[in-house]
Amino acid sequence: MVNTPICNFCAKTGVLCKKCKQKLRKKKINQLDIEISKAFAKIELRYAKQLQNVTFERAHKMNGSVVLLTRNGNVLLENQEILDYLESELRQPIEIVERKGDTRTTFSQFFAPLDIIEIDQIFVPPEGDVELRITLSGNPDDLRFPLKQLEQIAKLISKNPVRIEIQ
Repeated sequence: MVNTPICNFCAKTGVLCKKCKQKLRKKKINQLDIEISKAFAKIELRYAKQLQNVTFERAHKMNGSVVLLTRNGNVLLENQEILDYLESELRQPIEIVERKGDTRTTFSQFFAPLDIIEIDQIFVPPEGDVELRITLSGNPDDLRFPLKQLEQIAKLISKNPVRIEIQ
């Protein structure tokens, strides 16, 4: 069974329970997360075994594509039928970003072909919030998406504000 940001009952019925409505109200999830969760519930009937360890965490629209943040999402990349089905349900191309064990590994895949020089945590007063500063090397024209959009996705991944610098 695919783990999604909403509970299985809500994904299968399309009606949000009190807990999932609260997540939506507090902006822990968005409408796109709900749509994708429902699509996973439909396709899971056909591909239950392949999708049993997949976790879908969040989604974000970028440049006419939908970026899915997943864990164990390699199955989606390996099975073109599943990817095609999701793309047809959303009527948009899908990019998969695999959340790995640590932030650096996740971001290195995300910012490829640029190289990560360093990732710094900066404490921002007065509340002591944490901001990530990611320093990359390479040509920003080689990125798949514009830098500002990548910052937005990086913020979703890290759950902190992100500032990207290129050397």
